[in-house]
This record gives sequence, C-alpha cells and structure tokens, in this order.
Amino acid sequence: MKFPLLIVVLLISLSALGQITERQAYWKTIVDKDAKELGMTTLDLAGQVKTYRIWYNSMQVVELVQFNDSTFDGHIVNYVTKNSGTRKKPKEETLIHKTKISPLTVRNLIYTLHSANIETLPDSDEIEGYPQGFDGRNYVFEIGSKGNYRIYSYWEPENEQYQNGSLAEIVNVRKILRTLQTELSLAKLFSGFIERLPKGSYTYGITNMVKL
Repeated sequence: MKFPLLIVVLLISLSALGQITERQAYWKTIVDKDAKELGMTTLDLAGQVKTYRIWYNSMQVVELVQFNDSTFDGHIVNYVTKNSGTRKKPKEETLIHKTKISPLTVRNLIYTLHSANIETLPDSDEIEGYPQGFDGRNYVFEIGSKGNYRIYSYWEPENEQYQNGSLAEIVNVRKILRTLQTELSLAKLFSGFIERLPKGSYTYGITNMVKL
C-alpha cells in the first residue's frame, strides 16, 4: 500500500461509524483512492438518483448512472500503474482509458442488474462459510443514491472450485458479471488497452508486467 497509516486510520474511523464492517471499510479506502486517481467522485458523496459501480481488481471499473427517469450515463474505465524512475526514487503514473456506454445500454443494464438484486445482495462476509482471499478475482460493488450508500465485495464468485453455484447470492452475482461481460465486452476492452500500451513496466491488480 502507498499509505498504510492513512488506510489504518480510515479503517478505524469508517468502521467506528457502525455503518460498514472493517472489511468493507478496507475496500472503501481502496476504491476511494482509485476513484480519486481516475477523477471520479467518491460514491457516498454523489447526488444522482442511482449509481452502480463495479470494480474489478484495481484495473477496471464500470459506472452506471441514472440522473432522472430519462437521463442515463455510463463509462468503462480501464487503468494501470506505469512504474518508472529508480529503485531509490520510484515514480508511478496511472494510465487510463475511458469508454462511454450509450444511455440506452445504461438504462437496460440498470434494470437487469436491479432485477439480479445488486442493490440488496449481502456482503460475502455475511454468508456463512463463504471463502475469502486477496489474490485472484475480487469484485467490489458500490451502490449510491441520494442519502444512501452501500459497498460489498465477492472473492472469486465465478470459481467452481471455491463456490457453491446453487447459492442464491452466487447465482445473482454471476448473472450480474455475465451480463456486464456480454453487453460490454469487458475482457476484450481491457486486452485492447493493454496491447496499446507503450513499452515499460506496469502493475494492475495483482499482475506485474514488463512490455518490451
């Protein structure tokens, strides 16, 4: 972590509010830091009618926004950290590629994700026996509306080795992720972003990459 002391302080202050758990507070510090670097407002301060953000491993985020009954907006943001400088004086730069989602697609996605209970799914910590980890695929879901905010996460929800595919929560999370992948071609967009990067050393998620 860049700022371990800051994260510890935020963990204590956020969990002390009694509104989110310590694990949720941990993820909130991560996504708030990423949001700031990406030029996005932290979702608990947003004033839209409804906003969904789905974060994947500090490398990609989908944002779906409803401003009113007829106005929608959304983006896919792919991002990596470019590492340069020296060992004694390292430098980091966040490289970003943003893709706009059409308002009609945003409206349809919000409807579909709402029907999959994205707004009411429990945090995976609340599911008895749910395995947790930090390597692999982590998805963080943020739900914001006027006066309300939720954040929750699921580790490796698509992995048959770890998860019970018949569990209602897993069924819904998989539906959400499958819908986003099908409608937005997320993997293809990220792969294209990586391919266009210039030569250099990069970090994204838990991956370190040197492009020659």
